[in-house]
Amino acid sequence: MTQSIDLEELAFVAAVMERAHRLLVAEEKKLPPRTADGDEGPGSPHQTLLGAGELSRGADDAVRRIALAIGYACAGLHAHALRATNSAHISPRSVPGGTDRMARPLTSGTIEALKLVRQVSDFFGEGLRESIDKALAARTATWPPADWTNYEEERAKSAATAVSATHTAAIPTAAIPTAAIPTAATPTAATPPAVSSCRVVSGSPATDQ
Repeated sequence: MTQSIDLEELAFVAAVMERAHRLLVAEEKKLPPRTADGDEGPGSPHQTLLGAGELSRGADDAVRRIALAIGYACAGLHAHALRATNSAHISPRSVPGGTDRMARPLTSGTIEALKLVRQVSDFFGEGLRESIDKALAARTATWPPADWTNYEEERAKSAATAVSATHTAAIPTAAIPTAAIPTAATPTAATPPAVSSCRVVSGSPATDQ
């Protein structure tokens, strides 16, 4: 069965993300250039500048990935368009992660941009909505960590816990007979729901190889 692509959805999300990108670029330009004041801690002018840049570049990258999918689809290169669409659904890089570096309160333009991204967060998934809510509610910047030693220790503990949980979950699965494992869900596991449920907007998709 040929998968379809919802061009209207892609175009809408691209337009929203581009509007957010323009807002973030405008806010970044308002910030003073880096100064050699030695203040590199969370929320410092330098870290705020870095965070603003991460936000604007992340939004721009999302627009480009979506536009690539639309371009392939309009060119009739359906297989390429599907791969590009899968990539477009990946959450924007450093959005809202860049805010971890930034001084509070966030500027009105930055808040408006994040709220725009939040409106289309279901397109990206991966907990993006929750991450934006957390960023908007944060009262202080949190990056870079004040104590790197403690940070690395906490990361090591988290990694060890994740490995242990994965190992524990895998043990009972290995004991289940193969015949008892449902196979109907296997083909759909690799297909993002947003892609498989799309509908073709402009004609039938081409079957490029």
